[in-house]
Amino acid sequence: MNKLSLTAALLAGTMLTTPVVAAEISGNVGATTDYIWRGNTQSNGDASLSGGIDVDFGNGFAVGTWVGSLGESDTDDANYEVDLYGSYSFEGPFSGLSYEIGYISYQYPGVANSADDFSEIFISAASGPFSVSYYMQEDAKDSGTDADDGTYLSLDAEFPVAQDWSVALHYGIEEFDISEDDEDYAISLSKGDMSFTVSGDEGDDTRAIVSWGASF
Repeated sequence: MNKLSLTAALLAGTMLTTPVVAAEISGNVGATTDYIWRGNTQSNGDASLSGGIDVDFGNGFAVGTWVGSLGESDTDDANYEVDLYGSYSFEGPFSGLSYEIGYISYQYPGVANSADDFSEIFISAASGPFSVSYYMQEDAKDSGTDADDGTYLSLDAEFPVAQDWSVALHYGIEEFDISEDDEDYAISLSKGDMSFTVSGDEGDDTRAIVSWGASF
């Protein structure tokens, strides 16, 4: 059984034993001076607009979709990204620990036979302001980075520092069998819907990004 089938089986089995309550639907919109993902620009250094819809079923299960613009390109690359995801959250056996397992599909429409589409399975654990997440690439159209080759470990923390102000810290490391490990980092200062982030990646310039986001 591959990782995707195993995850689907676990989610389906849990769904059968979890009572269903009314679903809650929420939306989000955002804008940023540069769309940075795991230390690398996804919008060619241009500003990016985004929006998404999430459905929380109230029993630990949630699904959603997110769309973000990728900026101008001199090639035939996609000019926007569509993410589809689903997850199950639950409390762990130890007090104060919560867990989440899920699946994310990253798609880049508008490009014929795009080799960029891929998907990941993830598991995360959180306690207070700290969280750790582990992503395993499940499928990719690009044979150079095909399934089972890619993993990503993310360590994150967020702390309030003053009224309406918070600081978020991030460190990540990506590993592919075909290339050297790639590390990235970020520190963000946020107030309300606005945030200022400094992000960097091994072998890449450090970037400063201003972002705005709102939920409804």
